[in-house]
Amino acid sequence: MKKITKSLEDYLEAILILELKKKALHSINIARFLKVSKPAVTRALNDLAKLKYVEKSRYEDVVLTKAGREAAKKIYHRHIIIRQSLIDIGVSPKTAERDCCLIEHVISNETLKVLEKLNK
Repeated sequence: MKKITKSLEDYLEAILILELKKKALHSINIARFLKVSKPAVTRALNDLAKLKYVEKSRYEDVVLTKAGREAAKKIYHRHIIIRQSLIDIGVSPKTAERDCCLIEHVISNETLKVLEKLNK
């Protein structure tokens, strides 16, 4: 996976989640989901397109490329594992969701692997 910023990881994850929820992948839906401005989404999508993670055109849905889908799945997997691990140790779901959004960007592969084993 190409190295991308924490912010761009959030955009990839949001696109995948919206896709899984069968939501239209328009900039406005991504902006609402992430609670950011539409111009911020446009900038992020342009950056993701330059990295070959998304394909977009002015009036069509955003589409994850093969590389983008792979990266988004890895990011979302980290999110799910961390969130569930936090809930398992007694953290409230609301706090676990907020905290995992921070942790998922900095967690080491070693720690993630241990958490994966614990969640099996």
